Amino acid sequence: MGYKELIQSLQKEGEEKIRLQWNDVEAEAENIRAETSGRIEQMREEYGIKQQVAQQNQEKRIFSEANKKARKIRLLAENTLSDRLFLLALSCLSELRNDRYKGIFESLVKELPDAQWNEVRVSPDDLQLAEKYFAGAHLIPDNRITGGLLVLTDDRKIHINNTFEKRLERIWEDILPILIKDIVKGASHYGTSSAT
Repeated sequence: MGYKELIQSLQKEGEEKIRLQWNDVEAEAENIRAETSGRIEQMREEYGIKQQVAQQNQEKRIFSEANKKARKIRLLAENTLSDRLFLLALSCLSELRNDRYKGIFESLVKELPDAQWNEVRVSPDDLQLAEKYFAGAHLIPDNRITGGLLVLTDDRKIHINNTFEKRLERIWEDILPILIKDIVKGASHYGTSSAT
């Protein structure tokens, strides 16, 4: 083998090695590209899942806050309505002072325990009626009382409020849901919707 043949053989061998190495590099590059592409796709999926979870969590927080705000608004509205209805009910107590009022007053007096009542507060319209049942007691007219009476013993240890106002106050929590239900029912006839 001569010099030229040796160079050609080495050159051919070198080109073959370069070609094999180049093939290895291209194969490695293709593997890296495929692996990178796979990682990118995996990251997209993971990011998509994380994004979806974050979005769902954000939606839950928003709905929760909206529901809390709606409950607060509803409670405030119910309290305002309750206050207005109570004042309206107080203003209607005078309607109980009808033809049967003397009998109602007598029933309220009979509910009192036997005691020496020193002070009796009544509506100014009831002073004569109270004299009939509480002779010798200090009768005090009270414009805040629509009907009924408030009595105290001399030592003030026993104090009984049997006025219309106090009776309304005691049963108000039982009456209010019925009133609100009727109002909501009445409002629904006018196209107002209600979440119950």
